[in-house]
Amino acid sequence: MKWLDGSDISPERFTGESLCEKLSMEMYSYDEDKWSECDDAVYNALLIIDFDAVLVMEGFPTPYYGYFSVDIFRKMIDAFRAIGDDDDAEVLSQALKLDEHYSEIIAGGENDGAYEELSDKLSELENSLYINTDLDMWGLVYRYLDRYIEEQTSLTI
Repeated sequence: MKWLDGSDISPERFTGESLCEKLSMEMYSYDEDKWSECDDAVYNALLIIDFDAVLVMEGFPTPYYGYFSVDIFRKMIDAFRAIGDDDDAEVLSQALKLDEHYSEIIAGGENDGAYEELSDKLSELENSLYINTDLDMWGLVYRYLDRYIEEQTSLTI
């Protein structure tokens, strides 16, 4: 398994949870372009960790607010689907549609209440995200990484 710096690490040293913890502790030491060079499972975990960090610290981050590009936001939606979290993937998909719609309106100079309306609708959607429900999203991430580690370990045997 390749690490963020390109070095090889032994997957059998980790559980999904410990790998997620290691990623969250070290990910910001590397440029984000290095993240995409990782295996898909690791990259998906990085995207979810990054989304969660911004969500917790800044609120619901859509591309309009400048934290993520539309392309990265779409990859985050795919990452949530990959771990089996279709509910949050759908919330993010709806948020992206709102974000794109209101960004066009605001860019077109029709600012009369558009920003406030976008913020209000995103707040409503945020109430459906994992942080405000009983969904154990992190459990999904850990199990997803457990399966990845198991696959990687079986490839090296």
